[in-house]
Amino acid sequence: MKKIIFSLAALLSVTAVIAQSNISDVNQKGNENATTVNQTGTSNVLKTSQEGVMNRAESTQGVKEFNSNNGVVEQSQTGNKNSLFSQQQGDGNKVYQVQIGNDNNARATQNLEQTGEENFSEQNQEGNRNEAMISQESNVNAAFQVQLGDDNSASSVQKGNDNFSELEQKGKSNVASIAQVGDENVSAQLQEGDANMSKAEQWGNNNSVRQDQSGNGNIATSLQGSDLYSATGGRVEQVQIGDENTAFANHEESNNTILQGQEGEGNNASAKQNLLAYGGDNYAIQVQKGNANTATIEQDGSDNSADQSQSEKQNTALAKQSGFDNKLIQKQIGTNNSATSEQGGFFFVSRGGSVNQYQLGDDNKAFAKHEEDDNTIGQTQIGYRNTASATQNVSFFGGKNIAKQLQLGNDNTAEASQEGDIGIAGESNSILQIQSGNQNTAVSTQKGASNVSDILQSGEMNMAKDMQLGTGNSTRVSQTGDMHTSMIVQNGVNNSIIVTQNNGGSN
Repeated sequence: MKKIIFSLAALLSVTAVIAQSNISDVNQKGNENATTVNQTGTSNVLKTSQEGVMNRAESTQGVKEFNSNNGVVEQSQTGNKNSLFSQQQGDGNKVYQVQIGNDNNARATQNLEQTGEENFSEQNQEGNRNEAMISQESNVNAAFQVQLGDDNSASSVQKGNDNFSELEQKGKSNVASIAQVGDENVSAQLQEGDANMSKAEQWGNNNSVRQDQSGNGNIATSLQGSDLYSATGGRVEQVQIGDENTAFANHEESNNTILQGQEGEGNNASAKQNLLAYGGDNYAIQVQKGNANTATIEQDGSDNSADQSQSEKQNTALAKQSGFDNKLIQKQIGTNNSATSEQGGFFFVSRGGSVNQYQLGDDNKAFAKHEEDDNTIGQTQIGYRNTASATQNVSFFGGKNIAKQLQLGNDNTAEASQEGDIGIAGESNSILQIQSGNQNTAVSTQKGASNVSDILQSGEMNMAKDMQLGTGNSTRVSQTGDMHTSMIVQNGVNNSIIVTQNNGGSN
């Protein structure tokens, strides 16, 4: 008798309002299952299959304001206390939802505010207490979501035309969300592990994002455009392998690219493009292998390029670029290294400037900053606890300046500064500093135009200081051996000094 009562209860729980030639197929097994069916239009198909205890499925195709034509909904649940909901408006829509496990919840909605055609949604969950939601408006959008594990959450929202999103999670306590507002955007998220979080937002047209995380406690965030300024043709790729890594990417305007790859633990990569100024076609890549490394890039303008690479642990790289055609490369191998490069300032832009920084060893620090156009700074440090600093045209306009610094050894210090003087553009200055050995110091300061400072040190504990004020001055210092000292001050036009020191002594 109990079996008969339960069967009658299952039949009474089905409420179907079907118009014209719609097809509805409901199959329920178990106890206290419930389903609600509402179809409006022609040739719609709805199938519901539930097996377990206390499952509930609810499907609606069309409302009184809109008809639903040729839409297909298939919902299947196996397990206990599962719940499914689907709603469609317009014509040619499709939804597939499958849940296997306990306490799962899935929702799918299409065309709540706008009529649309040929949207497609598919959700597949296997595990316990998972939640999945898909919302689509407008035409020809496609969303796929698959979750395997427990306590995972997935959501996809699409407003526009021809958008595509794919989301897959394996593990437990993972959270992934995709929001697309515009046309022809593509998003893909893959997470494998526990307690990972991915967030992707696309505001604009023809943007693409890929987020791939493997490990535990990783966070990936990609923001392409905003509700105020859109992004067009942008590309973001974020790949993280390990635990507790963080990647953040944000750009606006057109054709910007951000690539981020991290392997290890506790790494942090952040890239921002065109948030403060108009522009486009910027490129940023960040690669970090090791632990507790930090990389930051901020670019405004057009055709800028930034490349950051760090290995080992506790390294920090910071890059800021403004203007056009700036190129920056930062590479660090070792421990606790710090590299900072700024091209352009708050008031002045930098055009065509190039910075190249390379550090191998531990506790090295390199700083480079210049303003205005056609500047070049190259810094290379191999050894331990070296410091290199170069500054060009901080206070005045200038361009075509060159500063090169190379240090081989330990505990070396090199400084270079080039600025334009009052009434002088400060162009075409050149500084070259080469140190081979330990505990050497080279300092060059130039204010004016067309000055040249050349310092070469080979040995230990050598010190050379050059200061030039004026135009067309040149100094050349060569130190071979140990404990040499050279100090030069020039003020005027077309002065030239050559200093050579060997085997001890000073000039």
